Amino acid sequence: MTNYVKSTNFATKDNLASGDPLKIVKGTEINTEYDNIAVAVATKADTASPTFTGTTTIATLTLTNDLAIVDGGTGASTAANARTNLGAASSGANSDITSITGLTTALAPSQGGTGLATLTANNVVLGNGTSAVQFVAPGSSGNVLVSNGTTWTSGGAGVTSLNGQTGAVVLTNAGDIGSIGVFMNSANADLAYGATIAGSTLRYDETVNSSAPFGGSPFYFFYQINNANYGGGGTALTGTWRKLNTGSIFTSNTCGCNTTRSYMRALYIRVS
Repeated sequence: MTNYVKSTNFATKDNLASGDPLKIVKGTEINTEYDNIAVAVATKADTASPTFTGTTTIATLTLTNDLAIVDGGTGASTAANARTNLGAASSGANSDITSITGLTTALAPSQGGTGLATLTANNVVLGNGTSAVQFVAPGSSGNVLVSNGTTWTSGGAGVTSLNGQTGAVVLTNAGDIGSIGVFMNSANADLAYGATIAGSTLRYDETVNSSAPFGGSPFYFFYQINNANYGGGGTALTGTWRKLNTGSIFTSNTCGCNTTRSYMRALYIRVS
């Protein structure tokens, strides 16, 4: 657009003396002014329904109505209404984003992503700080995740020890941790179910006597304790044992001399 610029200052001619040639208004001067005006008018936009061409610089534009979307506007005068009209998601925390498509770069862990476009099938995902996640492959059949104190690996399967026992969990000797048996409490005091007791307090019977004092009847097999009072005889156990029944087994016995000797037998398991 061209602005009108006056070529001749006609007002200064009034101050010139009569007879001065410059006092005369020439037709060419008038013609030049009209040409300037015509060019300026032809390149300016009309007030009503203006049409703009080329590059337009507008310092300030005040509209009576919101500029429609079809005209390059938002059809709104507030940011919230503009996002609604344009179908844009809110900024900051919001609940109107239902999906994201078209990403060309994977979201970093710091943005809630993995840093990767794909995840290896059937692998376990490990966190890796702000870097892309790492993976642990399944490895051999039966493997489990094993910690080395720093990270996880696919290692040998199963428990490698149980209560201090390693290798296959097999009790090779009576009295090993995990052993179960019926023993006598030499303290002659019963224990509650689940209570523990030192093995040094328990005794196991040394022999089985099928002849005395009941004439060999198979209904009267009993454990022979090498102690007249039954309470302190037999061989002491080691370790710690836990009681597995709620009552005593064979709380008393009367021998052939008609003397009642009390003892407490119960089911125990060695726990340490």
